[in-house]
Amino acid sequence: IGFPSGLFGEEALRLDILQQGDGWFAISKPGQIPFDDHPWQNGETHLVGALRSQLEMGKPEIVRLGLHEPASAIGPEPEVSGVAVIADRARTLAAWRDALGSFQLEFTYTLIAKNEDAPTEGGVCDLPIGMDDTRGRAFISHHRGKQAETDFVGGEIFNGWRQWTAKTRYPRRDQVRIHAHECGIKIAGELNYERTGRITLADTVRRGRINKGEDHPLHRCLLLHLQKVQGFVDGKSIEIEAPLP
Repeated sequence: IGFPSGLFGEEALRLDILQQGDGWFAISKPGQIPFDDHPWQNGETHLVGALRSQLEMGKPEIVRLGLHEPASAIGPEPEVSGVAVIADRARTLAAWRDALGSFQLEFTYTLIAKNEDAPTEGGVCDLPIGMDDTRGRAFISHHRGKQAETDFVGGEIFNGWRQWTAKTRYPRRDQVRIHAHECGIKIAGELNYERTGRITLADTVRRGRINKGEDHPLHRCLLLHLQKVQGFVDGKSIEIEAPLP
């Protein structure tokens, strides 16, 4: 599916459909683009809203998807890339939300974080999370927060950075980011919960292989990606995976 230039950036945007079922489809959402409306986003244009507008205009490729009222079923925050599911409000949205609310889905994230001062082993973080709508960020609170659990597993280490996997059954907004912060896992590109810095060219080559002044950051966004969603929706097994951007 495509969106015209000027809507989400200077260039036109095309998104691959990862999977499609009766009354729903999944896309791989890029980072830095809102998926649905949210008070923290100050009315920014979002994918679900743009999709509805194109459906109202009768754009053939959107009409062929067969959704009469597209709505957000599951999807990551604006800064996070990865699996996002759009469902028909009347037919299938309730089934997806029931699956989420009854912990029938597992969400697997991939992230890159600084290895310095990070834990050597993974583990479960179950600190309760609250939402501060005034500041537009999550916070940890044992009195006002809601139940949240994230399981972190460390992976490959390269030049001061490490790949991690994070899994949860119910991802609250910014849950992986704030739980990672609380555990000492500093995600590359993080600007809200701390200022981690970005991976640069020097981090990818052996020391002394680049000249002074040639080093530069290799990414602009947060290196956090919702790679896989799997489980059961309306009694049917689903597994949706979004390739790394």
